[in-house]
Amino acid sequence: MADIFDEVEEGLQQDRMTVLWRKYGWAAWLTGALIIGGVALNEYLTYQKGQSITANTTQFEAGLDQLVSQDYEAAAHTLTGLVEADAEISPAASQYLAQVRLEGNGDADAAREVLLNSIEGAPDTAVEKLALIKAAYLQADEMTREELQGFLGTLPDESSAFGALALELIAAKAMQEGDFAFARSEFNLIRVSANVPPGVARRANQALAAMPVVAAPVDDPAETQQTEERDTSAPEETEE
Repeated sequence: MADIFDEVEEGLQQDRMTVLWRKYGWAAWLTGALIIGGVALNEYLTYQKGQSITANTTQFEAGLDQLVSQDYEAAAHTLTGLVEADAEISPAASQYLAQVRLEGNGDADAAREVLLNSIEGAPDTAVEKLALIKAAYLQADEMTREELQGFLGTLPDESSAFGALALELIAAKAMQEGDFAFARSEFNLIRVSANVPPGVARRANQALAAMPVVAAPVDDPAETQQTEERDTSAPEETEE
């Protein structure tokens, strides 16, 4: 008798599973299809990304070869395609496209525009900070020291190689304008700062050695004598 009851129970369970499968089986099929499709899509996108990176790297190397061989027209075409593709390698391509514009075309304005277009908002990557430094160098002669400081923003405050380069440019501009006291202060700051590239530290020492010593202002003897005479000739106040 117990075996009969077990068989009946199993039959009822199978009937319930059949009903549930007929009712919700489509959801299981859909879930399985989504999982399989998602895996396939991820594999496809990974493959496509790998193919794109390989193609962009090959194009980038071709542009560098053209630049080295001074085929500026071909280099400009190759590197411009990478910049406009907005790929991961585009910011680096912008650096060399700016070099093409400057060396090949002699167009500092076009080079500066390429560099600035590669910066999105405040520069936060090494490539963007380098682009900002290069753009600042290209227009330093047209700016005052205050304008240059505003253009570089907070970059000179960084304890990094980029901060040291920015400080050096500002100090050099102050030296050019004849503000030797400010320039000396900035070059001395470079000497004691951390993460300063050896070349920047060496140039700071050279600039300090080349700058004239600013002596303290000396009083004019004639003016000093006149002041003393006025003081001695003034009537003394008497107490009543």
